[in-house]
Amino acid sequence: MICLFQVLPGMRERKSGCIINIASRSATVDTPLGIGYCEAKAAVVRATSVMQLELDSDGIGEDVHTYALHPGGVLTAMGAGTYSVTC
Repeated sequence: MICLFQVLPGMRERKSGCIINIASRSATVDTPLGIGYCEAKAAVVRATSVMQLELDSDGIGEDVHTYALHPGGVLTAMGAGTYSVTC
């Protein structure tokens, strides 16, 4: 979010821009033992949504857009044992 506040003044001045934040599927799906991660990613989603509302109220919401991407999980060694995969 720090980068957002660095680039936002220029976007407001140009009345043009696109902000893409990376959240996670965990922002909207309950993940056991992941309360900290889930709440952090949900905060990214909410902040992105609120930022769009603020841009809309400033009259530049049609020109400066915000998006929060929700990629799914990726099976890695780090997550071994946390996913159950059946084929």
